[in-house]
Amino acid sequence: MVESAGDCYARCLVRIRETFHSIDLIRQAAGKIPEGPVDLKVRGLPKGEYFSRIEQPRGEVIHYVKANGSKFLQRFRVRVPTFSNIPAMIKVLKGSEVADVPNIILTLDPCISCTER
Repeated sequence: MVESAGDCYARCLVRIRETFHSIDLIRQAAGKIPEGPVDLKVRGLPKGEYFSRIEQPRGEVIHYVKANGSKFLQRFRVRVPTFSNIPAMIKVLKGSEVADVPNIILTLDPCISCTER
């Protein structure tokens, strides 16, 4: 879903359309859940690597886990979407009026705690 204008209103329109589309997808997925209990047991200590990319409201989040067979993980990394949106936010803010800064930042919906490391 895209808008041709790059202003705050256009970003809000896209987000609203995405929200309604997400609701439709959730309804479809909920209708396909099979009946019965869900039971998953994990035994032993994991060994190996896992990589996932998941779409979140602010963008794509990446998880990477590497286990070495002990009770401690060898590596665990998370790349949050806000971190990759900061360069775009800086570019959009250049040349903006001070009164427009809060609206621009809010339409990009940053999660500041995600970038605090």
